[in-house]
Amino acid sequence: MHRIGRSCRGTLRFRSLAGIGLAGIGLAVTGCGGGGASAVNAPPASAHTAAERAAVTSWFVQTNQMLTKNDFRAVDRVTTGQMRTVYLTEEQQASLPKNADRMAFQLTGLSIIVPCHTGSPTVFVADADTDVFDLGSSVQSVAMVFERAGGLWKLAAAVNHPDGGSGWPALCTQGTPPVAPPLLAPGSYTFDLARVLTRAESGTAQTTHTASPFAVNDFLAGPGSIPALSATQIRQDRQGGVRFTGSFAPAPGPTFALPLANGRGYWVIGSLTQSGTYSAPSGLRTKAWPDGNQVATPRPAVVHHETDTFTTTYTAIDPLRPDHAAVTLDGFFGWPLTAVAS
Repeated sequence: MHRIGRSCRGTLRFRSLAGIGLAGIGLAVTGCGGGGASAVNAPPASAHTAAERAAVTSWFVQTNQMLTKNDFRAVDRVTTGQMRTVYLTEEQQASLPKNADRMAFQLTGLSIIVPCHTGSPTVFVADADTDVFDLGSSVQSVAMVFERAGGLWKLAAAVNHPDGGSGWPALCTQGTPPVAPPLLAPGSYTFDLARVLTRAESGTAQTTHTASPFAVNDFLAGPGSIPALSATQIRQDRQGGVRFTGSFAPAPGPTFALPLANGRGYWVIGSLTQSGTYSAPSGLRTKAWPDGNQVATPRPAVVHHETDTFTTTYTAIDPLRPDHAAVTLDGFFGWPLTAVAS
């Protein structure tokens, strides 16, 4: 599974699921100048979704204003949670020369899925092909989670479609949600995942025991996994006199547990904050760390430290509570927040 991702601001310095090449990065998956992605078959759309479609249209129009006009006044009207953090980060870095001419974003193939619920719906998923999350470079298939907040539908999370996957999980759209609890309570998903990913990022091989309650799939084992690639880069840094440490922690905001069709479990979506620190006691004078990741800018002539932070989203299939069941990671999204070299 190809998971290397870049943004139009350069290669992301993720140590686990980006810079070392995992899981469709940042709102950007193929990078600047990459080819467009073919449409991915979405689950059956829900009926009577005029309000939800209007919310997606409003978000899309306002996002175009932010790109073409640097007008971020609508951020709080169209985003919440992790997406609000991403948009505010972009606002701080946005600059548009007076003579600049930016092309508007694209959005096609929109499909609205309203998961099973009791009472009024509080979440819906919008599947579409868009270049919003690649900053206009290439069209990608994405699933966008909108949450009802402050009386408005707002974009809360997004996830890139996994290359080689069979399509988005089919969600329950008729009737009430299943009564069976998920294997992981929504409140524990990000805490358990942060623990497992922090260990994996150290380069330590994962076993069924250490990865529990998550399945040891290609996120956590094999030549392209987090532990394997991280171990290689940590070794490269160490050989160059540099030490790298990284960690994950639950991010503020809700974890979504959306019921799957036919009572097969839940599609869980949660956000983490990823942090990474380089330490070079003798100082670094090159533009890249020994592992190949670029040093943050601006930078002093001799760099001794760098600290990076990212916001990330991980999706997983939670199979309820049968014996020997495990939660299976199946999707990822990430975006750089800060990078400081000193």
